[in-house]
Amino acid sequence: MKKNFFISLLIFFILSLSGIIIIQVYWISSSIENKEQEFSMAVGQIINSVAKEIEEREFKEYIDTFQNLIDSVGEPRTSQFKEVFMFLGNDEITNLSSLHTFGILEEEYNISRSEDFPLEKNKSNIKDYKGVKTTTILKDIFDKENRLSYSVERLKNIDRINAIDKAKYKTIFMEIANTFPVHKRIDALELDFLLNRKLKDRDIMTPIEFVVHSEGIPTKVRSNNYNEKLKGKIYSTPIFLDDKGFSRLELIVSFPKKNNYVYSSIFGVAGLSFILTLVVVILSSSSLYLILKQKKISEIKSDFINNMSHEFKTPISTINLAVDSISSSNVNLSNKKISKYLAVIREENKRMHDQIENVLKISQLDRGTNLSENKTHDIHLIIKNSLNHVSLIVANKSGKINKQFNAKNSFCYVDEHHLTNVFINIFDNAIKYSVKPPRINISTENINKKIIIKIKDEGIGMSKKTKDLIFKKFYRAQSGNIHDVKGHGLGLSYVKNIVESVGGKINVKSQLNYGSVFIIELPTN
Repeated sequence: MKKNFFISLLIFFILSLSGIIIIQVYWISSSIENKEQEFSMAVGQIINSVAKEIEEREFKEYIDTFQNLIDSVGEPRTSQFKEVFMFLGNDEITNLSSLHTFGILEEEYNISRSEDFPLEKNKSNIKDYKGVKTTTILKDIFDKENRLSYSVERLKNIDRINAIDKAKYKTIFMEIANTFPVHKRIDALELDFLLNRKLKDRDIMTPIEFVVHSEGIPTKVRSNNYNEKLKGKIYSTPIFLDDKGFSRLELIVSFPKKNNYVYSSIFGVAGLSFILTLVVVILSSSSLYLILKQKKISEIKSDFINNMSHEFKTPISTINLAVDSISSSNVNLSNKKISKYLAVIREENKRMHDQIENVLKISQLDRGTNLSENKTHDIHLIIKNSLNHVSLIVANKSGKINKQFNAKNSFCYVDEHHLTNVFINIFDNAIKYSVKPPRINISTENINKKIIIKIKDEGIGMSKKTKDLIFKKFYRAQSGNIHDVKGHGLGLSYVKNIVESVGGKINVKSQLNYGSVFIIELPTN
């Protein structure tokens, strides 16, 4: 996969995934906002309706009591017209004219208001009002003597004028009623019943608390659990308006669990949407991770093949030269020379065999095959034998090896051959990654029935990223050309597998340009 194409694919993938998440978040937030607006609108209509219903109930009780008294008395003491309205209408087609009159008849009864209406302080008598409607139809007529005369038809109707009754009574009633405490005009139980009934009609099933304020001060008309510190959305509306549309009383309703109600209404769909989005994110992230991992593995394998090719190229070339020298008919070789060439062929062949053997061992360890033949061995002795393989190389590079064997108990149940290879790999890396003459410090000590082996070098060190990857299979720290340092990237992976197979641990501490320290913990006998 080309790098530019992969980067473009990655950017498109991230943008698409981000777009899905943003759309889901926007949809959920919009749904919550719309639900809250719908809730607020419904609640506003409900509390306004309740306030109006309470006002109408109070005034109806007043009117009913008033009318019952009038009906029980019978004939009024006095009657007089208070207002008379007239208007004239003409019909050109029928040549008819109509005169309409409308009068308000005031009838006074000998009933004191204070005796029957405790809300009223005025001692004057009760007055009732009726509407008197009269319609006169006029028609122009010319007689034989050509004189104008009129034909008159009168229609008269007397009826009680409910609208005017209410207008007259309500103004007086509101002025007087507003002088009384609110708890004498409305009951908390009634208010609770009306609010819950109307909320139930709208399918709003959530607890409420309410109170009536008088000029900002809470009154006795309140729900049982109401307090001024209640959390939740507050809704209010004026109640018991006067004839000018003003009121000193305010009905306040609180919804302590309003958010729970709003969120629960979209929780199902939003939850399902969130789960599906999360699944998409997880699957997409997993796919991206696998793609990156496969890409990295592909690069590592390509690097490994190149390294192995490079590792085999030198010994194969050397063997070919030796074989050509031996088989050449133009050159007479002594037995000593032939033996030397054969030794070279044998050594290079063994080198290739060891490389292949290391690869096969790693493969077997990955499959869980037990390659060890564990026995009790002296770790100090194994370390000394391992140093014999690299001591000449260190000496040729003017390096130095320091040993501090402080562990009193150095016997462990391990495989001597594999553990020797472990130390050789670490020593070999210390030599390869040292710019200056290699200096290797080896120390041992006992801690909690374990032997701690520390192998310190003064090489180029490692960055944190490299340090986290060195025990992974095929990984090699690179600096420019991948062949700067020989190897196939399997050494430290093999080291880690062998140490852990005998119940040990391996760790590394390193700082770039300041060398590295490999720490191996092995259980002692």
